[in-house]
Amino acid sequence: MKKALLLSVLIVFAGLMVFTGQQNSTLASVSSQFTYAENKVEVYYFHRNRRCGPCRLIENRTIQTMETYYKNEMESGEVSFFIINVEEEENKEIAQKFRALSTALIINAKNGAEEKTINLTSFAYRHIRNEEAFLTGLKEHIDKELGVLH
Repeated sequence: MKKALLLSVLIVFAGLMVFTGQQNSTLASVSSQFTYAENKVEVYYFHRNRRCGPCRLIENRTIQTMETYYKNEMESGEVSFFIINVEEEENKEIAQKFRALSTALIINAKNGAEEKTINLTSFAYRHIRNEEAFLTGLKEHIDKELGVLH
């Protein structure tokens, strides 16, 4: 009698463990189907294989801005910076998303499910000869979008 009772308890216990495990794995698979957009600012510098002097200067000043003002934010993932060659096959999709055919400077601000794209290419060419105006202007644009996220 004791063996039958013990065996029944073990069967019920094993059944509960299996049932609970299936629920957890089902929940995990359902939650993995949903990806939530992060709140972050992405800065993209697009270029082609052959670049002129001003194009290289835009890249260098953008790198300088990002390293000077956003090192901590890039480490935390709040800000991302990408240098993308539009002529490389693996970059075609992202270049098409932002309509970048050549040199382009783009900010993409993600706030939940919303995305806001700001094309700063004209700004970059307009201020390329004035380092301070370029760095502070780009910083102001990024800071504005970071402020919206907070």
